[in-house]
Amino acid sequence: MRLVFLGPPGAGKGTQSEKLSKELNIPHISTGDIFRKNIKEQTTLGIKAKEYMDKGLLVPDDIVVEIVKTRLLESDCKEGFMLDGFPRTEIQAKALDNALKEMGLKLDCVINIEVPSEELISRLTGRRVCKECGTIYHIKYDPPKIEGI
Repeated sequence: MRLVFLGPPGAGKGTQSEKLSKELNIPHISTGDIFRKNIKEQTTLGIKAKEYMDKGLLVPDDIVVEIVKTRLLESDCKEGFMLDGFPRTEIQAKALDNALKEMGLKLDCVINIEVPSEELISRLTGRRVCKECGTIYHIKYDPPKIEGI
């Protein structure tokens, strides 16, 4: 099964796709995670992406698409995948469609998560990230075990 989860930051794309990923035994693919991995491993695409990110700019579509395409070619995606927050633009959507056609594949489902603005604000303002391990917490829904994170 090949799925795409769309929605604004804080909608729950990552949370829901991670849960479903475990149920279906297919990888949850977050563009943020693949960027961090490519940057850490200093791949050509990771180095290019980092240049934009360090300047506070959005990574151009061509780099984003190439990083995602490369990830989709990995063996664990053979039986399916869940894309979290990708595509974000019409250009990315068309590129994903073309890439899947080249691989002889198509999406099975696109899930758009809608959440009221007030709830999104509550979710996002309560988020905390551990500086040591990168774990994401929420001060109300999933507080860290150690104070001050």
